[in-house]
Amino acid sequence: MEKTVCVIGGGLAGGIVASTLAARGHSVSLIELGGAPAPLSPRDEVWEPSQIQMPFTRGGGIGGTSNFWHGGLTILDRTDVDGVSDRDRRVRAPITYDQLHDYYAQAMALVRGDGAYSLDDIESPLDMPTDGFGNTGEVFRLKALLYPDTPFASRPLIRRAQELHGLQVVPNIEIKRLVNSGSCRITCAEGIDLKTGSLKRFPADIFILSAGGLGSPKILLNSIEEYPPLRKLPIGKFIIDHPTGFVFKAKLRHRMALRPLFGLARQGYKLRYGFALNPDCLANADGRNHILYLRPAISMKDPGTYDVLKRKLVTYKGRSLSLLDMAHLVRHADLFFDAINFKYGLSYSTSYVSGLVFSEQFPDETTQIRQLGSGKFGIRWGISDADCQSLEKFLAMYFENYSDLFENFTIFPRISSRLDSAGHHSGGCRMAMNASDGVVGADLRVFGTDNLFVADGSVLAYSGHANTGLTIAALALKCCDAVASV
Repeated sequence: MEKTVCVIGGGLAGGIVASTLAARGHSVSLIELGGAPAPLSPRDEVWEPSQIQMPFTRGGGIGGTSNFWHGGLTILDRTDVDGVSDRDRRVRAPITYDQLHDYYAQAMALVRGDGAYSLDDIESPLDMPTDGFGNTGEVFRLKALLYPDTPFASRPLIRRAQELHGLQVVPNIEIKRLVNSGSCRITCAEGIDLKTGSLKRFPADIFILSAGGLGSPKILLNSIEEYPPLRKLPIGKFIIDHPTGFVFKAKLRHRMALRPLFGLARQGYKLRYGFALNPDCLANADGRNHILYLRPAISMKDPGTYDVLKRKLVTYKGRSLSLLDMAHLVRHADLFFDAINFKYGLSYSTSYVSGLVFSEQFPDETTQIRQLGSGKFGIRWGISDADCQSLEKFLAMYFENYSDLFENFTIFPRISSRLDSAGHHSGGCRMAMNASDGVVGADLRVFGTDNLFVADGSVLAYSGHANTGLTIAALALKCCDAVASV
């Protein structure tokens, strides 16, 4: 039966949900904060502690952050979903990995379009020799990150659904709260027209929050006064990311050609392989999934002197460097070489390597989004001692496992200062078995409501070391199936 659906947020998840449901015959309105695509730095967010500077957290406009992301595609590990057998008795998700995997296959088919790649390219083992860095089969394994030559964006999906299926797109609306009818149903979304300042209301049968890892929890927090049962849920708590940064440099005993690890090119995409622990070795790093990518380098120089510029390069603002930044980049030959080589793959034979890590954070009640008053939100996120200690154990195991290949291996001091946000904040509306542990259930419906869903990165309780884009796409498709049961 056709339903009226209000999707809030036109990014990766919202674009997939809105276009898919419209194609299935529902009457769908997509409400988007922005107009034209642009980096989004909300003025109502106060980051705590104050030294954390987030130059960019997500994108606005139709397509959202998918207009700006690098397009790296990978999947969660089974242990991120099912836990570690006989070692970790926590249930990490109310769905099984096998159930999620079915949606991964659908998501990959959706995002690749006419691309030549598939989910098999991510899951298949490396089929080329890597000198001494091959998979030993004992401690470490190699995991693929796939970069399409043309990164996926949800904007074309949205435009096509407008033309073919009557999808209604309403830009420049900031949804503030959801209005309840006195039952378990949400009756309308209420927001501000950013051009006129007028109040707007959007009634619907079903509401789907896709405002992002930080945006969706904020809307739910604002809705507690209207619908007090939301107060019982851990909305905004357990904010996680997977901190990233260069943490060591090493000199190899012999010059090596490591093309398969650094950027194996295929028709239409590249594969980059990182080192992760085998599941039965995770306990040695406190149960956390970290991943290490090697990058070619030209010296053992400590990159700490150009941390500020490095952050600009790895954020989306790095696409338009100032002349001063360019001069600084040329002055630091190591960083210049890394940036150019990562983009164009000019050289894979090297005597020096840099270690780039994506590390896993575990949920912690002290990391959260909370209301500060005056319409502002405090976002408390950082890198804890436990995060650093687990990563240090991981790096020690890496060096021990491959020590015969290194002449010099230098881990930089003060690891916490070397790590930064990957911009994949999750957990504020996390999936769980029940309302005491999470905000949404296995069907992505908010506990205690009949017609309110969340489909974006905020529902991830554990994200391991993985880029979350493909997982978000998979969960968006899962949400579309769940809507059919309402």
